[in-house]
Amino acid sequence: MDDVLCHYTVGSRLRYLAALAGTTARDVRAALWDSGFEEAADSGDFPDPSEYLREFGRRLGYPISEREWVEARRHAMAPNTEVLVVAALLKAQAEIAIYTNNGPIVKNNLESLLPEAALIFQQRFCSYEFGTKKPDPRSFSRLVESLGKTPSRCWFIDDKKSNVEGARLAGLVGHHYRNPALLIAEGRSLGFSL
Repeated sequence: MDDVLCHYTVGSRLRYLAALAGTTARDVRAALWDSGFEEAADSGDFPDPSEYLREFGRRLGYPISEREWVEARRHAMAPNTEVLVVAALLKAQAEIAIYTNNGPIVKNNLESLLPEAALIFQQRFCSYEFGTKKPDPRSFSRLVESLGKTPSRCWFIDDKKSNVEGARLAGLVGHHYRNPALLIAEGRSLGFSL
């Protein structure tokens, strides 16, 4: 999702959260990301949204609501229109899904976070559901199994090369996203009309 379907600016999110909590962006990063909390949440350690928000707020030093959390995340996201057009074309030719390293708040709030993608992607999966995250090949195997698909028939697109390698190790076809033109070219090579 991030940096493929949307442009994601983590600094904007950090500053938004810092303003809520009356602290610095650096302190927010240290408390939530550098501490390993967000990685643990992405890996399934906080599957209950209320429990996740409580711990997020405790670490932030501010009792954040789900609405505020969503607004902070949304503030850092801008639709990547060119890729969303490609996604809409793919949807007409294949079954498509989002798979992102995130927890339950993202999964439950895509309509607010990225409404342009929510209109296209009915199937949404977040890493917390699989007990591990990208690039762990097990996360891809569990995703594909939940879809009832054959790995070699699945095309995975990600901006991080390590995630693409993890997908390939699980037997998926992988594309390292760098720009829309290269994505379209690979899609055409796979037989899609783009």
